[in-house]
Amino acid sequence: MPVLLRVTSGPHLGQEYATDRPESFLVGRSSRVQFSMSRDLLLSREHFQIEHAPPFCHLVDLGSTNGTKVNGLRVERVLLREGDVISAGDSSFLVHFSADSEERKAFLICAGCGGRIPRLNLNSELDHGTESTCNPYQLCQECEHRRLEFPKTKVDILIESWIGGGGMGQVYKGRQLSIGRPIAIKMISPATPLGDKAEAFFAREIEIMRDLLMPNGECHPSIVTFYEMYKIEGEFHLVMEYVDGKNALEWVKGLDRPLPISSAAQIGRHLLSALDYAHGKGYVHRDVKPTNLLVMGPVHRPRVKLSDFGLAKSFEGTEGLTTFTREGDLGGSIGFISPDQIRQYSDVRAPSDIYSAAVTLFYLLTNRYPYLGFDGAIRSEALDAILQNPPLPLRALRPDAPEGFERVLLKAMAKQPKDRYRTALQMAEALRPFASSSS
Repeated sequence: MPVLLRVTSGPHLGQEYATDRPESFLVGRSSRVQFSMSRDLLLSREHFQIEHAPPFCHLVDLGSTNGTKVNGLRVERVLLREGDVISAGDSSFLVHFSADSEERKAFLICAGCGGRIPRLNLNSELDHGTESTCNPYQLCQECEHRRLEFPKTKVDILIESWIGGGGMGQVYKGRQLSIGRPIAIKMISPATPLGDKAEAFFAREIEIMRDLLMPNGECHPSIVTFYEMYKIEGEFHLVMEYVDGKNALEWVKGLDRPLPISSAAQIGRHLLSALDYAHGKGYVHRDVKPTNLLVMGPVHRPRVKLSDFGLAKSFEGTEGLTTFTREGDLGGSIGFISPDQIRQYSDVRAPSDIYSAAVTLFYLLTNRYPYLGFDGAIRSEALDAILQNPPLPLRALRPDAPEGFERVLLKAMAKQPKDRYRTALQMAEALRPFASSSS
């Protein structure tokens, strides 16, 4: 099935690229790519790639400076469908798949995978009464079988794979069929031993994510976007933006060299910008750590999304707070929590997140906690180390780190909140000189 990209806005308005055979082609500012847009100075030299392998056609962002959007949503990799609008640089592209009249008569398009469904098979299913009359979305047999493999959810959502899970629930990758949007669905696991408390944490996360939305309905660019919540058969389903990346710990382990200082500074600036926004809304995260950061893009230009607000709380008021935190509670992950989080977990403020952000950067750069002999296990000597021991200087493990960068982390890891940066934004500005110009 041929695919055509038509430029609908920008300096190359009206220009087209079409192919009727399986191939991959690049779009960008370079004269060497197959679909060259040399006059659009906001495009990267190699901005995105189209992988055309009928009946599928995928778009892959190539780590572009300004990103690529499909139907208004920033993407890393996405299955393209008829009528999709791609936005990149100062240009927009309309996606069109052409088929002859006989092909249109013979096939429907699967709302799940974009593949073709023979109308003959569909009519046969209808004749035998197997097609669900309450499902308005036509799915191929493979997608129908996939739907049965996963927990029941809304008819508009097709779960595609399991991402991961823990005590607070299970997370799945899926697609919102009505608009072709990739999503992540977080559910409370019915087998969770935490029972009502886990459900209460989950419900609170939903309220926080709603509250973190910006006035225009969008979230901060470095916070995972919340879409909707519903309940099916006693389970909460939280539908969020799907981030096509890895948690920061996995991302760093996948690099072929130690994380560069400039990349760590960029990650830190994204993270601290997200925290500054959350703090401005009255929330402290309380569980900042590498596995709650999702990282996308190349090592020289990483982008970050902060996730998992299940432990967050409002520090502007205490109404309802005692439901979730009691004297002696110790939340978060032991290797990344602040001394103040140990002293009084229920009353931590923004400086606690700043401390955790610094430890997160230290760990990503060294694969070590910033205390001698500390292994992350919960025991009294570990708590004593956080409360009393001075943190290790970064340059003891990373001699390539500038002294100024080390000073930023040491200040952020001060034992007393008053000795740290006053705001997350202040720390982000302190990291600016160590980040590359593309940050």
